[in-house]
Amino acid sequence: MNVKKKDLYPAVLMFGGPGSGKGTQGAVLGSMPNLVHLAMGDIFRGLDKQTPLGKEFLSYSTQGLLVPDELTVRVFQQHVEDKIQAGKIDPGYHTLILDGIPRTVRQVELLKDVVDAKRIVHLVMEDTDALVARLSARAAKSGRPDDANVEVIRKRIEVYERETAPVLEAYPKRLIARVNGDQPPLAVLRDVAEGLVGFVSPKI
Repeated sequence: MNVKKKDLYPAVLMFGGPGSGKGTQGAVLGSMPNLVHLAMGDIFRGLDKQTPLGKEFLSYSTQGLLVPDELTVRVFQQHVEDKIQAGKIDPGYHTLILDGIPRTVRQVELLKDVVDAKRIVHLVMEDTDALVARLSARAAKSGRPDDANVEVIRKRIEVYERETAPVLEAYPKRLIARVNGDQPPLAVLRDVAEGLVGFVSPKI
């Protein structure tokens, strides 16, 4: 299918391992007037479980199975269309900040007819020990069991790096802005903002 660029959702893709601050940075960017932060995890959790789409999602999630790529993209598209119909997203004005999608190379392919990736922000944490310490501290404050075990944390980091590399490689290198996630949040935000200048239109 030949889809024109103007018919796609303009978007910035956020990539970053567990504890890299991806969600925090995405939420801050989403507070800007012309940017909308969409986290796939929040979209899944917000599904109406009584709708056909919600029931299909539950058939996988309640069994501990990964949600298929096709269903993930359908849920995403439906969520965006609902926001457009509600007047909360205007594709001619807003740029989407996507967090948690695409997660696989297959999703990249499925999104080619949906999303126009303007820029990809990759939050890189070189200091793994510092990252583990950050996640452990987060677990103590928020009671997140997935962050409480050091070995589990390291495994999550390994899985993320292994699964994310092919996804990033599916996009032109010129679109990727590598940002040092080891810095304090404000310094990370500064570098993220600099990486978006010239790629996200300053819409008024």
